Amino acid sequence: MALGGRPTPLVLATRNPGKVAEFARLLAPYPWQLLDLDAAGVSGELAEPGPGYAENAAAKADAVCAMSGLCALGDDSGIEVIALRGWPGPHSARWRPGSDADRLEGLLLKVAECCPGDRRARYVAAVALARPGGAPALVAMGNCRGRLVVPRGRGGFGYDPGFLSDDLGRTFGEVATPEKDAVSHRARAVAELAAQGALGPRAASRGAGPPPTA
Repeated sequence: MALGGRPTPLVLATRNPGKVAEFARLLAPYPWQLLDLDAAGVSGELAEPGPGYAENAAAKADAVCAMSGLCALGDDSGIEVIALRGWPGPHSARWRPGSDADRLEGLLLKVAECCPGDRRARYVAAVALARPGGAPALVAMGNCRGRLVVPRGRGGFGYDPGFLSDDLGRTFGEVATPEKDAVSHRARAVAELAAQGALGPRAASRGAGPPPTA
């Protein structure tokens, strides 16, 4: 992934500052020079044609790769309530207008109304790596399980304060960044992409990656 010893540019196909920061941490051990969309000269919104996470992630990676002429990493993610048959899923960021806090509040109200006795949920992520040349993007998936609770903590983003991780016993809003990065859905998707050989060699000093998706 490096050209003449120099890291290869990789455009992050997202304008979500929380995702940009998380990918910067997760990809730090690998030989890439990360660029945001503005630095790569990519403007406008990126389409999410669906129907699922993998299709959305690949579409964004392919679009940014074509526009920038550089390698691109796209992603899509969401939270799925088991008792609601996986809703809101890929629509997690759009099903209700307003802020992340507004959507978390709405989701908790929906669960209290429809399934108060079963608050199990999981985060799901897809990541896709596209390279110039027209080959199909490589896609990897990851998930982490937990349950929905009254918000705790101010860390993370999205639904994190209301997601009580089975792995950690605390919400993603309460834990330190390295703890979340060890078990999160996005971390597991990146680890799966690395296992496909797509990200290049991992710096030995960084230690082992997150566990595989359960």
